[in-house]
Amino acid sequence: MDIKNLTGLEKPLEKLIETVSEGIGVVGNHLFGFDVAKIKRIGKAEAEAEKIKIVANAEAREKVVKVLGRAEKRVALEQYNKQINLENILVKTRDDLERKTVSEESVERDWTMKFLDIAQNVSREELQDVLAKILSGEVQKPGSFSYQTLEVVKYLSQKDLQKFLKFVAISTNIGVIKLRSGGKDSLEKYGLKFDDYLDLSSIGLFNQSSMISYAIDLPPSTPFQLDIGNDAFLITHTDKQNAKKFDFGLHVFSNVGREVRALLLENAKNIKSDEFKKDFIEESSRKGFNVEHLQTKE
Repeated sequence: MDIKNLTGLEKPLEKLIETVSEGIGVVGNHLFGFDVAKIKRIGKAEAEAEKIKIVANAEAREKVVKVLGRAEKRVALEQYNKQINLENILVKTRDDLERKTVSEESVERDWTMKFLDIAQNVSREELQDVLAKILSGEVQKPGSFSYQTLEVVKYLSQKDLQKFLKFVAISTNIGVIKLRSGGKDSLEKYGLKFDDYLDLSSIGLFNQSSMISYAIDLPPSTPFQLDIGNDAFLITHTDKQNAKKFDFGLHVFSNVGREVRALLLENAKNIKSDEFKKDFIEESSRKGFNVEHLQTKE
């Protein structure tokens, strides 16, 4: 594709078009010129009318060649739905890329083809949002998202996504700290179950090992910032002579889990997250650390 044909476009959009055009056979500014009302959900009547037209044409042909007509109708509707799915995701990606910085490095062609193959078959809006953020991130910095992440997202059910969002809301960037409640590890106190962790581990979002610890030697008078969900905590200790080990057990994210967490973090919610963070501060204090709850991250 000749990038010189892309006139009047910002660099992020240029790169997005350059990335996907080969896979969908669309070149230049036309990529985001078709069916804009339909894509943005402000012209549902037009979209429905077009869908009815497709069905009517197929049914008319069916009267002539009945069996072939049914097949044509099925194929037409299937292609229509795939087109809608892909257009929705590409427009969401375009919106996410606004005012972002993109590298000069090209997105790997095989990755792009894999992404487009998955994207056209995803109709659930919450997963379309995730896929749009993946494509946006990959356009900004190629290599940010693995093939494995694409495969996991492809099969992520709404139920699993909702479970994972609750974990993400109380997580660090590498996993969920195991706090003690009543002398034992407890997820139920925070609206989760150990079975949820096992389910998400089985689809590749968590590391299945249960013996991983988070530990850091914290020197005297050296603050350490730990982010939990969308909040930041500044951790120090009062021993002026010696380093002190700050450690917790962790339910650890897999590489895929860390990539997906980064996409979901901004909007992740858990109604028990404030209680979790309060318990974290109290448990850290019992271990001899001072924890200052900083402002919520923007």
